[in-house]
Amino acid sequence: PAAGSAASSLLKRYRPLETRAAGGFGSVEICLDSRLQRRVAIKRMPLASPDARTPLETTAAALAEARTASMLQHPNIVQVIDFTYDSAHAYLVMEYVDGMTLEEFLQQVEGHSLTYDEAACIADALVQALSFAHENGVLHLDIKPANVLIDHNGHVKLADFGMAMLASAAGFGGARGGTIGYMPPEPAQRRAG
Repeated sequence: PAAGSAASSLLKRYRPLETRAAGGFGSVEICLDSRLQRRVAIKRMPLASPDARTPLETTAAALAEARTASMLQHPNIVQVIDFTYDSAHAYLVMEYVDGMTLEEFLQQVEGHSLTYDEAACIADALVQALSFAHENGVLHLDIKPANVLIDHNGHVKLADFGMAMLASAAGFGGARGGTIGYMPPEPAQRRAG
């Protein structure tokens, strides 16, 4: 079947409950999986922008990144469940983490900073997630508080593996290196030089 009908067929399975995040690079909706009766998070990303590659290149890059992310099965990495696309968007179906981002958590705590124990716990979980990813040849490319999820039990998971690559493939400028303010200096130096 055509890509649009495949996406439509898959997405009929999910009932939107709430929009969790929305921005220039897409949106995240919390949905109910009608077949398995569980919540999932669906990230919808545009496949084009004014400086995009051809749709075929963008779709191939998005599919490759989704496949890579789906192979990373680790307790500290948000699991990718499925992927589809239509002519305008890619849809990444992911595990739902019932909690908040580290960014949201920091906004709520006094002084907007973590205790030593909280920081150590979060850092340990991130090191485990990144070590596993690196052992499997995968780089995250966009580590920031908005991509660190903390569930109601305090379990930490890293989200959005490959999203910087998907953003770049879709033509969203300098996204390949990550988010300004959180990215390492090397990509910025390469762009300037």
